[in-house]
Amino acid sequence: MNKINQLTRYFILATCFFQSLIISAAETSVQRKKINYQLPHVAETINVDASLNESAWQQALKIELNYETDPGENTTPPVKTEVFLFENGDTLFVGFNAHDPDPSAIRDYLTDRDDVWSSDFVGIKFDTFGESRKAFQFFVNALGVQADATQEDFRGDDSNWDAIWDSAGRVTETGYIVEMAIPLRALRFPEKQGFQTWPMEILRFYPREFRHRIASSPVNRNIPCRVCQFDHLIGFSDIKPSKNLSFTPTLVVAQSDSREDAFSEWDEGDIDNEVGLDFRWGITQDIILNATFNPDFSQVEADSAQLDINNTFTIFLEEKRPFFLDGADYFNTLNRLVHTRDIIEPDFGLKVTGQNNGHSFGVFTADDKHTSFLVPGNQGSELVLLENAKSENQVLRYSYDLGNKNTIGVLVTNRDGDDYSNQVTSIDGKYWFDGNNSIQIQYMSSDSRYADVVIDEYDSVSVKNISDDAYSINFDHESRNWWAYASYNEFGKDFRADLGFLSRVNYDKSVIGLGYKWFPENNNTWWNKITLGGDWDVTYDNDNLKLEQESELNFRLFAALQSETGFGFGKRDRYYDGDEFDNTPGNYFDEQFIYFFSFLKPVEGLKIGSEFEWQDEVDVSNERLGESFRISPDVTWQFNRHWTSRLEYTILDFDVPDGDLFDAKVLNFRLTYQIDVRSLLRFTVQGLDIKRTPGLYLDDVDAREKSLNTQLLYSYKINPQTLFFAGYSDQGYQDDDLDSIKKTGRSLFMKFSYAWQL
Repeated sequence: MNKINQLTRYFILATCFFQSLIISAAETSVQRKKINYQLPHVAETINVDASLNESAWQQALKIELNYETDPGENTTPPVKTEVFLFENGDTLFVGFNAHDPDPSAIRDYLTDRDDVWSSDFVGIKFDTFGESRKAFQFFVNALGVQADATQEDFRGDDSNWDAIWDSAGRVTETGYIVEMAIPLRALRFPEKQGFQTWPMEILRFYPREFRHRIASSPVNRNIPCRVCQFDHLIGFSDIKPSKNLSFTPTLVVAQSDSREDAFSEWDEGDIDNEVGLDFRWGITQDIILNATFNPDFSQVEADSAQLDINNTFTIFLEEKRPFFLDGADYFNTLNRLVHTRDIIEPDFGLKVTGQNNGHSFGVFTADDKHTSFLVPGNQGSELVLLENAKSENQVLRYSYDLGNKNTIGVLVTNRDGDDYSNQVTSIDGKYWFDGNNSIQIQYMSSDSRYADVVIDEYDSVSVKNISDDAYSINFDHESRNWWAYASYNEFGKDFRADLGFLSRVNYDKSVIGLGYKWFPENNNTWWNKITLGGDWDVTYDNDNLKLEQESELNFRLFAALQSETGFGFGKRDRYYDGDEFDNTPGNYFDEQFIYFFSFLKPVEGLKIGSEFEWQDEVDVSNERLGESFRISPDVTWQFNRHWTSRLEYTILDFDVPDGDLFDAKVLNFRLTYQIDVRSLLRFTVQGLDIKRTPGLYLDDVDAREKSLNTQLLYSYKINPQTLFFAGYSDQGYQDDDLDSIKKTGRSLFMKFSYAWQL
C-alpha cells in the first residue's frame, strides 16, 4: 500500500478527532445525583390478575413517573402513572396503575409476544451488574401481552432475548392496570453478600398524536449513555439461590413433498418424528450453561423475501434459533465475527456464558452436518455450501472492564472439517476520553485451509492455505445537538472469517461524518426533532486502486402523527470489475443518487409509508451504467383488537441506454388473527416477480422469473419455551418454460415443546 496515501487518511481521521473534541469541550455533560430506592421484602405472593388488590401492594415501594423524556425534554407528562414494587426472595413483583383521561383512546391491541410497540404499554429495565452498559427489559401492554429484550448502549435493543415470567393487563374506567411477576432466576446478577444495587428505569409509552415516552427519571440528552443515567434500586438482601435448572424436550413432526421441477412427479416424503432436548443450568447466579441435543433448528417462519437482483454481495439473514440467541450478546465485537446462521444442522451444542467483577466470557461448541461459509472479495461475495461435509465449530470470547466503561477483549473462532479449517483471532478494546467521545479498535488475524473442491469451483480461492490480517478503528462523538464519527477499516485480500458475516475483503476504507440535531423550545409545536447530517468516504483495494469515493447529505424531520420524513442525496465515483480475479481491468462509473421516505400514523391502528430512490447505478451483469427507480410502500393496519395486516412491497425499474433492462417486484404480506394473548392464526404470502429484456444482456437469461411461497400457521405460546405450532407451507416458481407458477415443495409440520423449571 502507498504509505503516503495511508498517512494522509490517518491525518484526516486525526483532524476529525480533534475537531470533535473541541465540539465536546463546549458541551459539558453533568450527571445528576441518582435517587436510591429501597425495595421492600414482603414474604407474600400475589395472583397475577391485573387487580392490585392484595395486601402486599400496600407494603410495596411506590414510584410515580414524573418525566416525559420524548418528545418532551424532561417535561411534565400528560398522564399520571403509579408504580409499585416488592420482592419475596424468589420473585420481583411490579404493578402499574396507568391513569388515562380517555380510556376509550387506549391502544389495547392483542398481538404476538414481543410485538407490543404500537400499543399502550409499560415496562421496567434493570442493569443487574451495575456496569452502565447493558440492561434487561420487561414490557407489558394494556391487555397483558409480554415483550422482553436486552438493551446495550450504542448497539440498541435485542428483542431476541426471552425470559419466562408472568404478566396480566386490564383496561379499567380510569386507564389500565398491569401486573408483572419476574422470577429472579430469569435474571443474571452478581452473587454477593448483603444488598444488591440495580440501576433501574421505569417507563410508560403513551401513543397518541405523538408517541410520549414517560419515565421514572430524567434523561440528559447531552450524555450518549442511557443505562448510566438510571436511578438505583437497592434491596434483595434475602435472595435465595435457586437451582436454576430447566429442561425443555421438543417434538417435531413433519412431512414434506418435493419435486425437481414442474414436470416431475411428486416425491412424497415420509413422516419424520424428531425428539430433542434443551438444557439450561445456572451454575451460579451469573454463569449459565446451555446444552442442546438433537435440536430442532428449523425455523417456523421463513425469512422475509428480499430483492436480490443487481447485487453482487450475499444477503444477510438474522439468527432466529433459541439456542444461539441465548447469550448471543456475549460474542459481539466491532465486526461481525460470529454469525451462527452459518451452522446449519448440528446434532448437539454446548454453551457457557458468564459475567462477574468486570470479567465477561462466553464459549460454545457445536457440530454441523454441513459446511457453509462466505467467499468474499471487494466486488462481491459468494456463499459456499458443502453438503454432507461435517464440521466442528468453536467460539471463545473474553473481555475485561478497565473501569469507566473502558474494555479490552479477545475472540477466537475455529471451524474444522474434512480437508478444511478456518481460525480467527481478534483483540479489541474501547476507550472513553470523556462522557461524549470514545474510540474503538479491533485487530483480527485469520488462517484458512480450503478443500480442493472449493479451489476448483471458486475463482476467489486460488490456493489451499491462506492467511491475512484486518483491523478497524472507530471514533464517535455524541452529545445533545452534535454527532460526529470517523473510522478506518483495512481487510487483507486473504482474510476470512468463516464463522462470521464479513462479505468484503481486499479493501481499506476511511469514513468521516458529522451531524446536528434541533429540538423545539417547548412542547406546543407540530414537530419534535430535526436532524441534518452527512458523510464522506473513500475506499481503496490493497494495491492502492481506488474502488469508491462517496459523499452524502441527509435531512430528517420527526413530527406529529408519529411521523418521520427525510431525504438525502449524494454522489459516488465507483470502480466496478465484473470479475476481479481475472486480468481484465474494470471501469469507473459516476453514480448520483437521491432518496426520500415518509412514515406516519394518520389514524389509530394504521401506519403507512414509503421509500423512494432514484440513482445512476452500475448494471453489474453487463458492466455499464444504468438508471434505477425504486419504490417501497409499507402498510400496517390493526383493524381492531384481533386483526392485523402487514404489506411490504418493493418495485424496482432498471433502464439502460438501449431500453428497459428489468422490472422487479417483491411482496411480503401477513394477515394475523390474534385469538387471545397466547394464540394466533397467521397467513403469509411471499412473492417475487422479475421481467427481463434478454436482448440487453450479454449472457442468456430468462425473460420471466417468478416465485410464490405461502404459509398458514397456528401458534399457541404459554411462554417462549412452552409452545405449540402447527402449519402448512408450499413453494412454487415460474420461468420461460412455464406459463404459470408451479409448486415444487409442500409440507405439513407440528412442533411441541414444554419447559420444566426447578
